[in-house]
Amino acid sequence: MITPIKPKDSKIISCTQEQNCIYFTSELGILRVLVFNNDIIRVSFTAEKSFDIHQTEEFLTPATKPEYTFIKSDNFYSVCTKHLICKIDPETSSVSFFQKEDSGVQTLLFSEKPHNSHHVEKFDSFISAGKIETQEIKTADGVKKQILSADKTFDKTLYRTRLDFLLDADEKIFGLGQCEHGKWDLRHTKQYLNQANKKIAIPSFVSSKGYSVLFSTQSPSIFCDTDSTYFYTTADYYLDYYFIAPLQKSDIVKCTRQITGKALIPPKWAFGYVQSQERYETQEEILNVAAEFKKRDISLSCIVLDWLSWEDGMWGQKSFDKSRFPTPDIMIQTLAKNNVHFMISIWPSMDEKCQNYKEMLENNCLLPGVNICNSFDKKARELYWKQAREGLSNFGVESWWCDSSEPSTPEWNHYEIPPEELQFAEYLQNAQDIMPLEKSNAYGYYHAKGMYEGQKSDFPERRMLILTRSGVLGSQKYGVTLWSGDTSASWETLQNQLLAALHFSLSGIPYWTFDIGGFFVKKGINWYWNGDYDNTVENPSYRELYTRWLQLGAFLPMFRAHGTDCRREPWAFDDESHVFYNAITDFIKLRYTLMPYIYSVAGKVWKDDEQFIRPLFTQFNDSKTVEISDQFMFGPSIMVCPVIKPMYYDKQGSAINTPKIRRVYLPVDCAWYDWWTGQKYNGGKWLDCDAPIDKIPLFVKEGCVIPVNENNSIKALRFPDNNGTCEPFELYEDDGVSNNYLGGKNKVYKIF
Repeated sequence: MITPIKPKDSKIISCTQEQNCIYFTSELGILRVLVFNNDIIRVSFTAEKSFDIHQTEEFLTPATKPEYTFIKSDNFYSVCTKHLICKIDPETSSVSFFQKEDSGVQTLLFSEKPHNSHHVEKFDSFISAGKIETQEIKTADGVKKQILSADKTFDKTLYRTRLDFLLDADEKIFGLGQCEHGKWDLRHTKQYLNQANKKIAIPSFVSSKGYSVLFSTQSPSIFCDTDSTYFYTTADYYLDYYFIAPLQKSDIVKCTRQITGKALIPPKWAFGYVQSQERYETQEEILNVAAEFKKRDISLSCIVLDWLSWEDGMWGQKSFDKSRFPTPDIMIQTLAKNNVHFMISIWPSMDEKCQNYKEMLENNCLLPGVNICNSFDKKARELYWKQAREGLSNFGVESWWCDSSEPSTPEWNHYEIPPEELQFAEYLQNAQDIMPLEKSNAYGYYHAKGMYEGQKSDFPERRMLILTRSGVLGSQKYGVTLWSGDTSASWETLQNQLLAALHFSLSGIPYWTFDIGGFFVKKGINWYWNGDYDNTVENPSYRELYTRWLQLGAFLPMFRAHGTDCRREPWAFDDESHVFYNAITDFIKLRYTLMPYIYSVAGKVWKDDEQFIRPLFTQFNDSKTVEISDQFMFGPSIMVCPVIKPMYYDKQGSAINTPKIRRVYLPVDCAWYDWWTGQKYNGGKWLDCDAPIDKIPLFVKEGCVIPVNENNSIKALRFPDNNGTCEPFELYEDDGVSNNYLGGKNKVYKIF
């Protein structure tokens, strides 16, 4: 008869205290509780004798030695900061967190499962080496290699980890990055956190109770709240998470950046209107489009060159095709004379015929078996930047679209969309073939890091702007703006993009945008080429959708049009005699009117770790706001209520008889001013607001000042409270282009 092996006991048999850490030892392993500050406590568990230093090498350590008390009793151990109490059960090693109020009241916020809450499973990680068989596959991101079989070499020992925890019955969960699932509350769902073209996996969630749990993993992970509730990681050195619970839930993102790093300010022009499409083909076309903007008196801050700047057949070569871009330096200079900046897309995958690939291959700077730069390796990152500098930056290119920043997107190899669990499994398999599994969700992070460090070294005066499709916790340190990938044109997509923006805003990465109008407009054979409008701009329904998409885009950190299947310039949507054109150009004007406010918010994002996109429930105490996912605060003062349903045309372009009304909720915390009419309303009520095609409801909190551009000067718009007063607004200014602001060369003016 086979006797089962008795499991190890999680009962604590000893504990030691070292500076800001307490170590609890059991038969299972070591539980470490690290006090980060009054609002953040880190919990780690390992089956080894010590904690590997690589787990959070990209994260920050506490700025100062935190104050706390450690209390032992028969019932539990307690680690207490000014605001938090972390209790550890001596019988099970289970951890729970309480918020401590000044009155002495303790409120339970979060608790691990009472028994068997920490799981780690050791496995050997291998890398592809020796004989590697591959096949070439044609993807929307160019021709890529895929490994069929490979010899494997032992790399390191890692752990799969799982934290089991409990949630209250009425608790709601948000965050986990950017997805297209269209869900607001993530309770009772399973979320697969792997990077994809239209998904940005962020291993942190925020509770309606006012706390956040942030896992330090960079590997594919799973959040599950179905039959049981747990967070699972596929490759780490040990189980590791940060519990974040500031007294004000509006400070959760601020606390996240204390762990993951501060966000840089993009150049000021990056907050203007960015014109892009797939694609501008020649130097002449780019200059003509910019000239047409000037002729029509439509403000333009940046024009973007999408793929194929290189010679035909040389995918990924970081250079200009001389036949189509004979004098790129003069092109960039000509644009600059009209205050238009230039951005170019670059790709980590390279055709084997191009010189960049050959140089990467000779220097062993490619991921195993494929034609993609190994951005995890410092030497490869430096070579990649050298190529970008020599072929592009030396001609004046100063902002970068780091496209296809996920080396593996297997879901795009299918005609029909695979189930999420299959997408996750395929990603995991492909990732471990070519990447270190413990970092396989973070390729975009290291790709951006290489560009940031290279430009900082060679052009230290240039402020960094990187538009990229993939990132992880901490990406904000490298000047990135994330975008939501190659979406399709439909009202459902627009609705889901708004949800994605709100979830992603909780990640600590403040800069996010989308392709206005959806990337794909038509319907194709592939599941992802799934737009609703085969006749594109000829269909008034698409023009309506595009206009509403642009109106929402005007209140994102980056305001950017992009896509395929049809032109995206404003005049592609009729002319001055048509309502769509005028609505589009009016919101472009509104964006520039608000520039003093927007750039000042950017200053606060950098200085004080604030946010642009703010879900209402994080800003107000009104319990109703936790249910609202179609309104948000843009900065501290402006509430945006986008129109995300058709009011004029059905999908076929036939007129529909629908009231041009948008229902809006005004949080009870304060009174509100209608931006368009100036009328003041008390909070705590629903309003039916006029929402014709040229308008979306916008409201300003009472007691606020909004600085705006008016006649080439800054004017302060006042929205006083019942006492006739306003809180002063901090107007932020710097030179807008250099990194001198980091050294203190900036000014803040208080305006009333």
